Amino acid sequence: MFAIRVVTLEEFLMTLCEQLKDIVAMYFERFPKMSINGLAQKSKVGATTIRRILNNDLKGAPAPHTVLSIVSTIYKERELSKLLSKVEGPIGEMLRECYSLFVKEKLDHKYDVDLNDILSDRVNYLIYKLAANKKGTTKIKIVELFGLLGEKRLNSLLNLGLILEKDEAIHAKDKNFSLDIKIAKKLLPELIDFYKPEEVAKGKNLFYSLSESLNEDGIKKIKEIQKEAVKKIYEAMNCPFYEGDIPYFTLNMSDTLTYENNHGALQ
Repeated sequence: MFAIRVVTLEEFLMTLCEQLKDIVAMYFERFPKMSINGLAQKSKVGATTIRRILNNDLKGAPAPHTVLSIVSTIYKERELSKLLSKVEGPIGEMLRECYSLFVKEKLDHKYDVDLNDILSDRVNYLIYKLAANKKGTTKIKIVELFGLLGEKRLNSLLNLGLILEKDEAIHAKDKNFSLDIKIAKKLLPELIDFYKPEEVAKGKNLFYSLSESLNEDGIKKIKEIQKEAVKKIYEAMNCPFYEGDIPYFTLNMSDTLTYENNHGALQ
């Protein structure tokens, strides 16, 4: 006869932080000339945060995007599905839960900290997002949307080699890119601005906002439904039958109407 011991959230977070500390510490052992500031610059994670990780002095669990940035840099792996299959332990569990779509569907999305830094700019982000569509976009469309600033940003992205021009069409170098969650949150209003309630009659847009007080099982159930919906939307967007010229976007998100510092508990 044996007993199953349930690991508490506090124990899981402690183990996660310890594993992250070990990964970072081993990285510095392998590369003794690398400084904390150097890793901070490469991963785009603050030097203070990295010091706290090494000192096991984090207040609560690290945010998933912070862990992803560090692990992606240390493992030198930009492809999310490959990266998440390499990482074991509590960190692997957390990342696979947060980015489960990339694991289950073996998507070849790339996570590039340098690209994320560039796309933190509103206009850069929107240009790149348009260029990442299968049909890409055009200089004319970019100037129509963003004016001379858009043209300037486009030329900069072209010079950096992040945007490519082919047969008068503008294409992103990495079509399947993944954006840092923190940056994505900051840019949400930019996408929402493209929602046009006055055009509902045209049948191209949709908006629902629902809220209710739930228990954790209810939250998990809703997230399961949302994840399944996202999977089906992704499949539709990649189906040749539906390929067209209309740049279309969806937003799928949910959270609690609180400011509790409880990272990852309901991921």
